[in-house]
Amino acid sequence: MKLLQFILIVLIIYVVVRLVWRAYGKQILSWMGRKAMQKVQKSFEQRMGGQPGFGQSTDSTETRREKSKAKERTFREKKKVGEYVDFEEID
Repeated sequence: MKLLQFILIVLIIYVVVRLVWRAYGKQILSWMGRKAMQKVQKSFEQRMGGQPGFGQSTDSTETRREKSKAKERTFREKKKVGEYVDFEEID
């Protein structure tokens, strides 16, 4: 009897969740998407030093970009390339 009661409860929960998903699935997904975008934007703003917005560029961000490009150039210049050795196949 307990097993039958458990199966009935699980079945009812499944049907209710499925009906709610059919009726409100798009709204739930769009709400979850908006919340995820807000979290990503908040994280991005914290990493950029509290500057709001994705497309806004200020002098300080351009200065940071120039510094990072300069570091990248110096890293490339310092990178040592090994000696080229031409191998021949031996039969």
